[in-house]
Amino acid sequence: MKINRHQIRVLAFQTLFAKENNAETQPETLFRELTAGKVEPIPTYFLELVNGVQQQQPEINETIQTHLATKWKLGRLNKADLIILQIAVYEIKFSTEVPRKVAINEALELTKQFSNQQSTNFVNAVLDQIKE
Repeated sequence: MKINRHQIRVLAFQTLFAKENNAETQPETLFRELTAGKVEPIPTYFLELVNGVQQQQPEINETIQTHLATKWKLGRLNKADLIILQIAVYEIKFSTEVPRKVAINEALELTKQFSNQQSTNFVNAVLDQIKE
C-alpha cells in the first residue's frame, strides 16, 4: 500500500506526539502499528520528518518562540499545536522539497484534524511570519 505526503505528515505528527509523552517510543515500530503493517517499506520522508524535527528541535523551537506574541512561551502552547508548528517549521527551513506555501497549508490541515479552529488561526498567524 502506498501513502501520500499528507498521510506521512499525519503519521509523523502522531509519532512525534507519542514521543513527547514517551521518549522511548520507536518511530519505526509505531509507524508499523499505526499502519497495521500495511505500508512497507517505511517512507523515507516519514523518517526525515520525525528525525529532522528531533535533531533540529532547538533551532525550530527558537524560530517558533521568536514569532510568538511577547507574552507567550512555548510551554504554554497546546502540545498538538506545538508539534504541528515544529513539523511546518522543519519543512520551511530545512526541507528543500517542500514549498513554504505547501508546508503552511499542510500544517493548517493537521491543525483542523488534531486541534480546533482557534488553533488553526493561531498556527496560520505564526507560520505566516516565518520565512525560509
